[in-house]
Amino acid sequence: MKPIELITRENFQPFGNVIEFPEDDQSNFYIAASDSEKPWRLAVFRFWNHEIKRIECHPTSMESFEPLSGTTLLLTALHATPEEYHVFLLNKPVILNKGVWHQTLTLTDVSEVKITENLDVYSDFYDLPYEVRAGLSEGKC
Repeated sequence: MKPIELITRENFQPFGNVIEFPEDDQSNFYIAASDSEKPWRLAVFRFWNHEIKRIECHPTSMESFEPLSGTTLLLTALHATPEEYHVFLLNKPVILNKGVWHQTLTLTDVSEVKITENLDVYSDFYDLPYEVRAGLSEGKC
């Protein structure tokens, strides 16, 4: 497993946006993303997996991941390089760009995230050449 990264606006930028006010924004309403082409849906996703071998992407839809419960890891990779993934601790809500490879794992017994995506979501899948397991190395956080 690769090192777990904390999400920042800068390190998550290749994969999408962090749902948070920009540092210099003094307004009380900020649109983090919009897509006028297709209607969106909201969902709650519950998962128990501690390992994965397959990742997915949605070429026609952005997708939000917003942590609700448990401790979630979000694996992401650029579309052209699915095996060069990053592992983020999902401690902030994010929006993935269209076509970003992704998958979730939990460090707890179960995790739940809120997902927003368009109604016409289409999925492509990629089988990794090895299994990715969620866990912390002894002596490290």
